[in-house]
Amino acid sequence: MRNTNRIIGLMTLSLALGVGACGKNKNGKTNNPGGGGAAAAAAIDPTKASAEAKKDFAAVAQQYAAAKAKGSLSAGQCDQFSKDFESVYRKHGQQMTVAYFNAGAVWDECGDVEKAEQIYQGVIKAVPKYDLSYNNLGVIYWNRNQEEKALDYFKKAVDANIATRAPRNNLAAALRNKYANSPDQKLFEDAEKTLQRVLAVDSSNQLAYENLARLYYDRGRLKDKSYLLLAGLVIKQATEVLKKDNIESADLFNLTGLLLMERDDQVEALKAFKKAAEINPKHADAHMNMALIAINFRDYKTAEDSLSIAIKDQRQKKNVEAYLGLGVAQRGLRKYKEAEASFKKAMDISKSDPRPLYNLGILYHEHIAATQEGDFDKAPYNTAKEYYNKFVSKAGGNSTFAPQVDDAKNRVVAIDQLFKDIEEMKKLEAEQKAMEELAKKQQEEEKKRLLDLEAKAKAAASGGAAAGGDAGGGGG
Repeated sequence: MRNTNRIIGLMTLSLALGVGACGKNKNGKTNNPGGGGAAAAAAIDPTKASAEAKKDFAAVAQQYAAAKAKGSLSAGQCDQFSKDFESVYRKHGQQMTVAYFNAGAVWDECGDVEKAEQIYQGVIKAVPKYDLSYNNLGVIYWNRNQEEKALDYFKKAVDANIATRAPRNNLAAALRNKYANSPDQKLFEDAEKTLQRVLAVDSSNQLAYENLARLYYDRGRLKDKSYLLLAGLVIKQATEVLKKDNIESADLFNLTGLLLMERDDQVEALKAFKKAAEINPKHADAHMNMALIAINFRDYKTAEDSLSIAIKDQRQKKNVEAYLGLGVAQRGLRKYKEAEASFKKAMDISKSDPRPLYNLGILYHEHIAATQEGDFDKAPYNTAKEYYNKFVSKAGGNSTFAPQVDDAKNRVVAIDQLFKDIEEMKKLEAEQKAMEELAKKQQEEEKKRLLDLEAKAKAAASGGAAAGGDAGGGGG
């Protein structure tokens, strides 16, 4: 699963108060790296707004914060707070563009990204240089797997405000992810320079360190092993810098685990992944990696638990690997219906990927069919054959799957041979039964014949004795 790890450091900005992140202080409080809040980074500085505008904005922000502190907001509350922020903007104009932006951020936090998207688009129409709206739109498109569109919006955010930090981090992360999928030197250099610029003005930027370490890790595994050493050095430096602020990074521990996996040290890697998940219990990459190791050790319960968390992540919801792994874990736990659903979900996500078909064949062949009780039923075996044949048809021309294709073909032959053997066995059993019945019949006939002979002999003996008795009497 190492090649399925997704981008690190994308942020959804909440209100105008700062940037969310995957780090925590050791006291358990979430850390907000990136420096400066949305207000500080925005092209329109709300600190220069009128006293009345600030007062109106603060009133809505405080009410929103108080409502959030009580728990999740209802749809009605989300709608009302969004309208309240937008009213502040309508009343005070561009000096309160941050309020318009927050109208979208409310919906973003409430989970209605379509409404958030509409407002963010409205913000950049009204204020074309508002970098944070470009950034949040980029995050939305990234989570939809529209990566080229997301990259374009991150670039627009950086162009809109050269001093911006969160969008620059996201731009670098998007470039890094693109490089991981297509290792082009220019992409690597662009991502590296972008991150170095962030660190040049903010030497304690957690997200920049995380992205730079990941960039070097990707280059190390794809092109030049020496970059794995550089990734380790960045992790060490970042850890020392963050330690001064009592901060631990889930992403850095996850990367440490990946580097240990490169050395085939699965035991220590698992410890690093667990630490990452401890810092951020929803860290999808760490859970994906923990699941990989757990499956290798046949610890299917741990794998199922981790993957069930991972697939809740926006990026992993469309990850074939996550559902294939989940299906394998559920299959190992004998949760056959759940495993079948997971493999079929993987098949829905990627129609061109043949692996779900192979795994469905294994599920029916080695598990459902092999554990059936009562009379022998061909149905699960035939279902397995159907999946194997579909897999061979889809994967036959791909050399990557050559071993599995050969295996699937052999399994179909084995199932057909099993059917022949069973039919032959049934035939032999029928013949044996017929022979036993014939022998029994012959035995019964012989017994009857002997009984008849015995009866006749007794009758003859009895008749002779009677005749002798009569003759003797007449002589007397």
